[in-house]
Amino acid sequence: MNKALRRVLVLVLGAAAVGAGVYAYDRSVAARGSTVDTSAFYAQRLRDGVGTERNLADLRGRVVVVNFWATWCVPCVEEIPMFSKVHAEQDSVAFVGLGIDSPGNVTGFNARFKPSYPLLIAGASGTELARALGNASGALPFTVVLDRDGHVVQSHLGRVDEATLRAWIQPYLAKTR
Repeated sequence: MNKALRRVLVLVLGAAAVGAGVYAYDRSVAARGSTVDTSAFYAQRLRDGVGTERNLADLRGRVVVVNFWATWCVPCVEEIPMFSKVHAEQDSVAFVGLGIDSPGNVTGFNARFKPSYPLLIAGASGTELARALGNASGALPFTVVLDRDGHVVQSHLGRVDEATLRAWIQPYLAKTR
């Protein structure tokens, strides 16, 4: 496949993902008290962009920002520097990016942009994990905040802005377990 055709295909797929997200957009739904079962998330063992296997069960007991993304999703790629910036400024909240993408794409992206938090390779099965956490449409980007007890306390389909992300995690920054 030549480069021009590949770029067009990436843009079309990205536009389709954004379109699906806009269609299913749920305006930053606060899911406090949600009955979403997060056990599938914590059961995952995924490789990061440098090949190290990560056990998501290690995140139990922490506040976690989970971002489902892909290299072909323009809004996903645009928000990663903001997630990286917020993550680098504090350490009381864990961040993890789950790439709905190929290992090569995630590894290449990680090597090029070097985010401050791990980007894990979830592949196509990551879409089902996103659905299990409340993303009925499976569109990207999708962000979830889990509290220390593993409950979904925020979820958002679409790009997250910095002020919103900071407002979501602020209540957890001063609290200790």
